[in-house]
Amino acid sequence: MWFKPAMREYSQPLPEFWRDIRQGDWLRDALQQGLAPHWETVFGHYLLKLGSLSDTIQTPCRIREQYVLCPRIQNSQDPQKNYHHPLIQAELSALPLQSDSVDAVFLPFVLQYHDDPHALLREVNRVLRADGHLILALTNPFNPVQLARLLPSMRDKPFWNGRLFSQQRVCDWLSLLHYDVLAAEYFGAGVPWRQEGSPERGWGRIMQVCPWLQSGYFIVARKREWPLTPVRLRQQRQAPVRSGAMAVGRGMSASSTD
Repeated sequence: MWFKPAMREYSQPLPEFWRDIRQGDWLRDALQQGLAPHWETVFGHYLLKLGSLSDTIQTPCRIREQYVLCPRIQNSQDPQKNYHHPLIQAELSALPLQSDSVDAVFLPFVLQYHDDPHALLREVNRVLRADGHLILALTNPFNPVQLARLLPSMRDKPFWNGRLFSQQRVCDWLSLLHYDVLAAEYFGAGVPWRQEGSPERGWGRIMQVCPWLQSGYFIVARKREWPLTPVRLRQQRQAPVRSGAMAVGRGMSASSTD
């Protein structure tokens, strides 16, 4: 789980509906509440939201043009019917966008379902403009609900069929791409084990003291690029030699010899 290489064969599809996830509505609301104060700093012209789950997550930022991109659509006859934002169908590892054309990218629970998360981050970095924002959300591998992976009947259900990446590991990946991590926080103070009932029952106080045990975490990062301005090297000018001084010197040496 935690020690497996990031790039490996993986065939689990992205979750499409929050209702297919155990306590999905509660997890979505917790993510919205955690990200709410951070959307104020996100601005620009275009926001790209990857995955079907991102469509129903509120993104109250200063960007009007928001698009949803996912590899599969929910309704092939009328694909735009089930989405609140304009839809783009494409592969995540080959975004049909120009380089440096997007101001912000939002990936909720997408990185953990990709067979090569490094390639996905590089592709997102390609389309993201300088000083653009990257918002990631993943499940927390240290949440007690991850123990359900030991049960064979739970391994094929989201989010137990996804991969596990710790917050420190993802932050290291972003630092290699020259991103400044503005915020890295946990959300969902509960254990979404039961289909009904509150996941925070019996766990809320414990996870307030130990936030690293909460259900998920999000990272808000900014792309940094330092432009280089070529500077011309100044050539050192040699001091001009005066011909008169040389003549006087020679004359003095000649008279002294006489």
